[in-house]
Amino acid sequence: MWHRLLTLLTLLLLPAAVSAENWPGWRGPDHNGVSPEKGLPAHWSAAENVRWKAKVPGAGVSAPIVWGERVFVTASDGRLNDRLHLLCFHRDDGKELWHARFFGSAVSEGQFAPGGMAVPTPAADGKRVFALFGTGDLVCVDNDGRPVWVRSLAQEYGPFRNRWGMAASPVLVGNLLVVQVDHSGQSYLLGIEAATGANRWRTPRDASVNWSSPLPVKVGKTTQIVAAGTYALRGYAADSGAELWSVQGMHMQCIPTPVASGDRLFAAGTRDFSTLSIRLDEARGDLTKTHVAWKVRSAGVNIPSPLVLDGLCYYVEDNGFGNCLKAESGERVWRERLGGRKYSASPVAGDGKVYFTSEDGVVTVVRAGPKFEVLGRSDVGELVVASPALSQGRVFLRGDKHLYCIGEK
Repeated sequence: MWHRLLTLLTLLLLPAAVSAENWPGWRGPDHNGVSPEKGLPAHWSAAENVRWKAKVPGAGVSAPIVWGERVFVTASDGRLNDRLHLLCFHRDDGKELWHARFFGSAVSEGQFAPGGMAVPTPAADGKRVFALFGTGDLVCVDNDGRPVWVRSLAQEYGPFRNRWGMAASPVLVGNLLVVQVDHSGQSYLLGIEAATGANRWRTPRDASVNWSSPLPVKVGKTTQIVAAGTYALRGYAADSGAELWSVQGMHMQCIPTPVASGDRLFAAGTRDFSTLSIRLDEARGDLTKTHVAWKVRSAGVNIPSPLVLDGLCYYVEDNGFGNCLKAESGERVWRERLGGRKYSASPVAGDGKVYFTSEDGVVTVVRAGPKFEVLGRSDVGELVVASPALSQGRVFLRGDKHLYCIGEK
């Protein structure tokens, strides 16, 4: 009896970090690229720490997502990349559990060749998986891959007109699914009832072609949706879609997704190639002159999104220079070359490590903190554009041909 009670008490006192953590969508559980996981690997090779790799069909640079024992990823193939795929693999051995197939309802004006129509990262809530494709098709399936609802945003509101295709990932905010469509047609932000696929609201946006994803943030007692694109950051009410505020200064065409930490918002890809921080509060209207906390010159940060961890802001320039700033002041802590010719993947962090992934397939793992220290540098040997996912002590990395599960054996 006492032995059982002692065992139960021991389990209850174990730190929360030992529990499995999901990576349910773009930029992870808190939309910031950071995982609370422990025991993440710092290095690997063909003979070390690669637990499995699975073949992925066709094109796609959507990041993998993880919920429980299931890993989800999208892809597309066919002459027009209009054959759409949503695949589910088992977390432990990489076995394919199911493979849902859809046919695109429209043809996009353009596409990014490595990604085809599968650039947006899917999202999951434990019951359903949601995926947006460059054809304008938005699909919801259950955990066994059976369709729950399917919509063609292209048929409803016009085909996506974007020479590099759709990249914005759908984001779950409770039972609300938020989709950002910025293109050469009428741009809009869409709030959808996750269970049914019905619109809650649709807000036109004063924006043109962008590839940034929406970011949910808590401001006071309310939830806002922040969207970057076409010269401005804008905040919207999550419950109604109403525009609340704006800050000017972004690039004409935005790719990085902003990140929030505390009462600050951090964004890369500004008009003058700077990284900036703005204060988040309940103010309304044009906040450009009142809410910019700092701006730091950052050459060539066009694609990867930043992250903030323990008071430090990390990001990587497209050409492979890693950066670390003090989040409060913008003071530069270090700027170092990571290696690799080009970076598209956004950095992720967990277990005191920051993972920077180059298109060459080389992942440089740096110790989180003010001192630049490389803990490991590993090469998967194929093109990597997708951002990694961190979950359950493992790194999930999507390459040009394979999905990798990396973890200490």
